[in-house]
Amino acid sequence: MDAVKESLAQGYNSAKRALSTAPPNDAYLHWDAPGVEEIKPDEEAKAQQIADTMNKMQKHNFDKHRHAFRATHVKTQGLVKGTLTVPSDLHPHLSQGLFAHPGTYPIASRYANEPVFLQPDTEPGPRGMSIKVFKVHGERLETHGNENLSTQDFFFNNAPMIELTDIDTCLEIMQLREKYFDSPTGLAMALKLRTDAIKQHAPGMLPNTNMISHSMYTQSAFRFGEYYGHMAMFPVLPEMKEKSGEAVSSSGPYTQISDWLFDYFKGAPAKYEVKVQLGTSPVHHPTEDASIVWDEVTAPYQTIGTVEFPVQDSFAQGRRVFWEDHMVLDPWKGLAAHRPLGSINRLRKVVYGRSQKRRDELNAKTSSDIQSIDEMP
Repeated sequence: MDAVKESLAQGYNSAKRALSTAPPNDAYLHWDAPGVEEIKPDEEAKAQQIADTMNKMQKHNFDKHRHAFRATHVKTQGLVKGTLTVPSDLHPHLSQGLFAHPGTYPIASRYANEPVFLQPDTEPGPRGMSIKVFKVHGERLETHGNENLSTQDFFFNNAPMIELTDIDTCLEIMQLREKYFDSPTGLAMALKLRTDAIKQHAPGMLPNTNMISHSMYTQSAFRFGEYYGHMAMFPVLPEMKEKSGEAVSSSGPYTQISDWLFDYFKGAPAKYEVKVQLGTSPVHHPTEDASIVWDEVTAPYQTIGTVEFPVQDSFAQGRRVFWEDHMVLDPWKGLAAHRPLGSINRLRKVVYGRSQKRRDELNAKTSSDIQSIDEMP
């Protein structure tokens, strides 16, 4: 039966590929080719407005909890250490940036809820996963404080697109989220009045299941050496995949997802296959509209590595406090070969630093760019 399904899928994909106007799948476009990015003159001002708005939401959280969190992905669900392995036999078009250097790299990772407030696990919504890779070497992005670092941060969510779309939409949505911070009903009503209402409600329709079973996507585009693309991580182990049947009940505990992750990592390792989609056309594979899912028929995922986490305590309190209060993650503090692309990423160059600064001010703490996995408890 599986062979029949695979044959039918291949036939469907072949027919779809034949009808597509996209360039050939292997006609990979250079990352700075015309049309890949279109930078608008007012982006800096809008990025500052978004940062102001998100700082206000950080203050709302502080007023509620007497503790400041990140501007998004507020609720920690699990923290684990592991490795990223880059194989030595990648094809030249995949041997790019970090992935041009075969070997095993230490990594630290955080599972979290995406919303800007401490959401009960009984409520569906986007789930995220961030990874800090250590012992990374190569030309760095020209970002303040990045010159002497040896890390690379990657950010994933459990949907292949992001409803925030671009800098203009992001500003509008963040202002609504701040306005209705204490009124989910008011926010839902305001979103229903938008022309992109279906898109804005899409995150609430994601399956509220055990996070260990989720595939994770960068959602937005990044430079991938000579080219550009999206990255994703897919669960490999059967024991991870089978957890997709565990759905959070509306009457379940506030901490159901972190409880499940803790129970999983207490008895089993996790393994993900890391893959990349490479773009061939700004029309079919845009960077400026991050709400468009790149068709896997015209931009198939290709394996570039594996991520593995051994059995461990995924909710050690010392590790949680260290990450939440001291850890810096920033997509603009990394390799030039993995430069963030599109306005939804360019705004992060402003927002992440402002968020970190506000968090440090309110908590009277000092965040830092750690350079060794051993610095993390």
